[in-house]
Amino acid sequence: MSIAEQMGRTLQKTAISTNIKERLDFSCALFTPTGDLIANAPHVPVHLGSMSASVRTILRENAGAIAPGDVFMMNDPFNGGTHLPDVTLVSPVYVEGVLRAFVANRAHHADIGADSPGSMPISSSLEQEGLVLEPGFLIRGGAWNAELRQRIIGSARKPEESLGDFSAQVSANKAGLQRLQLLIEKLEDYNPEDKMLKYSIV
Repeated sequence: MSIAEQMGRTLQKTAISTNIKERLDFSCALFTPTGDLIANAPHVPVHLGSMSASVRTILRENAGAIAPGDVFMMNDPFNGGTHLPDVTLVSPVYVEGVLRAFVANRAHHADIGADSPGSMPISSSLEQEGLVLEPGFLIRGGAWNAELRQRIIGSARKPEESLGDFSAQVSANKAGLQRLQLLIEKLEDYNPEDKMLKYSIV
């Protein structure tokens, strides 16, 4: 839970929009390699309730293609999302080449390209809510998906703010990934005969 809370603090401090930075409309959580929830911070319940479905969708759609350094993005409500402004980023956690977990966050963007300004438009179709992001790579092999980045820029009324918030989400996942890797490595140094950890977890 502490790792999820630290992810949230990173997201809040590095985000640009009022929705994320001041309204705290975001959630962070950790998941097993099969997409089951491990722990979450006390953020927005509606985000956390369906985020596991997003992780499982990414697992299903990218089976055999997940690698260290990847960051997946999606907002499709038919695949575990809520409404389109809530965009989920998912990162795999590898330790010594083995997939051990996922870290994820979901944040409410101020603009995702809806027909009208703001993030809560009155809509009669999904596309009127804005850009529909099917499960896919935002970052692959350490590099941003140029085509997806351009779609985000093209749909946003304030592209610098939108890209800044996505970068903040990437940073939050990176913070959670690094802390979880460290925790796993330290726990695996546990010596049951000594009844203690070789290193402090704190």
